[in-house]
Amino acid sequence: MMHPPRLYRSRKALGRSVPALAAMAMGLCCTALLTFRHNSLLLGSTLARTKGPVTTSPVLVSPRKLPAQLKRGVTKRAVTAATDVSVSGGPLATLETERDAKGRERLKIREDGWNNWNWNGHNINYIQSGTEGPPVLLIHGFGAHAYHWRYQFPELSKNHRVYSLCLLGYGWSDKAPTAPYSAEFWADQVASFVREVIGEKAILVGNSIGAVTSLATAAIHPDTAAGLVMVNAAGRFGDMASDVTGEIKTAASEDFTEDKPSNPIDGFVSSAQELLKDAISAAIFYSTRFRIPLILKQVYLDPEQVDEDLVKSITTPALDPNALATFQSLYRAPGRGKLSVNDMMAKLPRELKVLLLWGQEDPWMSPQKADQIMRICDHQGLECEYVPLAAGHCPQDDNPEDLNKNLQRWIQANFDGVTS
Repeated sequence: MMHPPRLYRSRKALGRSVPALAAMAMGLCCTALLTFRHNSLLLGSTLARTKGPVTTSPVLVSPRKLPAQLKRGVTKRAVTAATDVSVSGGPLATLETERDAKGRERLKIREDGWNNWNWNGHNINYIQSGTEGPPVLLIHGFGAHAYHWRYQFPELSKNHRVYSLCLLGYGWSDKAPTAPYSAEFWADQVASFVREVIGEKAILVGNSIGAVTSLATAAIHPDTAAGLVMVNAAGRFGDMASDVTGEIKTAASEDFTEDKPSNPIDGFVSSAQELLKDAISAAIFYSTRFRIPLILKQVYLDPEQVDEDLVKSITTPALDPNALATFQSLYRAPGRGKLSVNDMMAKLPRELKVLLLWGQEDPWMSPQKADQIMRICDHQGLECEYVPLAAGHCPQDDNPEDLNKNLQRWIQANFDGVTS
């Protein structure tokens, strides 16, 4: 039975041996698709339990009602002309919108992407819309891209300047196999985008890995974040009592090179483990390419939302010549991250407002993770708000009505009329 979602506020505003790995290799490759479930990919997410109750104040939010049958296809299209220029100097890509079978307006896909921005020699694709209001930057999750926020652009751009970028390695952005992917690395990219393209603090909104990237951005580069919204966030939790007072360094200044083996045997073991990881990630990559609809339907509450354009938007980037090597590098990303969720939240400015929007039917990032983040909010004295949603792992596309409504309400209450 689906219960009405509730709104909460915080009280204070493969370490295995080579023989074992070799024995597991065939089985792991055969079950590689299951490995794709973000437990291992979403930056080493683990749930640490804490003691003590959390006081909450519930406010009902209308539940979502799904029709028994949905008509497929687009019923109406509209064209939105862009008048500004992109950061590259050319005109902004024209944003064409369409209406889905339910009559909801959304961004229409462009197979060649939208606007380009150069970051450290890499081509980064981004979408931009809106001419006034507090800027909002939307950051996608694992395997996704800027277009995954297709339902947010028509609504948010009425009152805000809205941006969404493809993180390096994803979507229409360059595939860089040798990049040291991690939340901290992408945080440097997001911070540069805010400074160079947006030009002022932005409200950072992220889903999944995009949520922990947004968190890392706000923690490492506080001058770029006006507010923080985490939607079904990934991330690795640490000990709430751990010392997090050390200085945070940006990913660009960190040395991500693995320690050199101390002897030839260690070198053999390390090489064998890396080869096995590459074999497993290759199996995941190729099996996933042909089963994208099935995987998405497992994590969407409304399977009808997994339409042709969404599937195409994910499968097309996988045809890039560097896609496999990049995916293998992304597969190693969980081991590169230096900071836990606790570490990053401890570094957030106490005046920064935080919103959690969480799909309650997420098989990858359970609602218990949201409860844990709220405990950290309370422990750190952060002003956090939590709104459960009737959705799976990607509420922005699975249940855009409720996500847009709650996001706009929160922004209006906290940021409208406020200048950075």
